[in-house]
Amino acid sequence: MLSSGCKKDDPVGKSNIKTDSFDGKLTAQVESGGASKVMAIIGPEIRDYKLYGVKYAECSYSNGGFSISLPGIPAVDLMSVGDLFKNVLKVSGSTLTYSAPEAQVTDIDFLGFDANDFLKGYFLYKSVDGLTICFFVYTDRDVTVTGGTNIAVSLKKGWNRLYQTTEKLATKAPSEMKWYFKGL
Repeated sequence: MLSSGCKKDDPVGKSNIKTDSFDGKLTAQVESGGASKVMAIIGPEIRDYKLYGVKYAECSYSNGGFSISLPGIPAVDLMSVGDLFKNVLKVSGSTLTYSAPEAQVTDIDFLGFDANDFLKGYFLYKSVDGLTICFFVYTDRDVTVTGGTNIAVSLKKGWNRLYQTTEKLATKAPSEMKWYFKGL
């Protein structure tokens, strides 16, 4: 099963995230690819050889990359900010405090498909050393999350990038982040 954010073998820490906001427009130059189009999907999951999830954007993959614009996300496809940090980012061992506990958020995945709409894999934005991974998170309002000695992140209303390492959660991208395609 593909889960929201990343697969089990991708590097995620216990409470290590940085964040920055952006306008939802991405241009990705990918190290290697195996797709002809890219779909941005919330909660992708494979059951009985079928892909489930909510598609919000689609673009072509060509010349080793893609450009995609992410829209605003309606409330029906959002979860609580607490669920994101505990269940998706797997932050544990800290008591988290939310400036707006009613904030609703989601993360989105980028999946690669061939010309016949068969799922070929997924795209990850991660550090060259594999210790940091980026989550693309939408929030319906500004919210600051704090906890322990290494969590203090501010999410702005709209799209944000969360960078999770094995040491901390952060608001700025570490150096040497690249897009990768991971085939199935």
